[in-house]
Amino acid sequence: MRQNWQLWEGILSKETCEKYLTACSYLNLQDATVFKSVDHKPDHSIRTTQIAFVNNKEIQNTMRWYLEEANRNAFNVEATYLPNTQYGEYSEGSFYDWHYDVNWKGENAYDRKLSICIQLCDPSEYEGGNFEFKEVEQPTGFRTQGSILVFPSYLTHRVTKVTKGTRKSLVNWMEGPRWR
Repeated sequence: MRQNWQLWEGILSKETCEKYLTACSYLNLQDATVFKSVDHKPDHSIRTTQIAFVNNKEIQNTMRWYLEEANRNAFNVEATYLPNTQYGEYSEGSFYDWHYDVNWKGENAYDRKLSICIQLCDPSEYEGGNFEFKEVEQPTGFRTQGSILVFPSYLTHRVTKVTKGTRKSLVNWMEGPRWR
């Protein structure tokens, strides 16, 4: 049976997660904005989070290794390019409604093929903020600190509203030639 995602529950140590959080603590966070296609104005009904992009060799190498491993294990897509990693903080009230990571209307020669997310904080530090897929089975164990989830970028997913504390994560996308 075809796999919809690959999960490594708690694979990164607490110390590694803390090191990554320290690397991201100096970033200038900004509102992540999704724009309405009609008038190109911000649409806060879809996403309210704080993000910044981090250029850290160790984080990039970790992301690349797990993306390539998941691709070998389950997906076999043509993808090699890895942009800078996005660090995100979901504080109380933050969420990201149903979406997929591929820009199907884009004009670029490359598409996002595989998405990766790393849980950086302990699940006791926040409530809500659950990662969910819309059409496929849910990954159990992803809330565990240090967990890594890789999935095809075309899968519809969301992060539910955080009701207490702050959820911190890293995400990225391995890109390749346009989907055919």
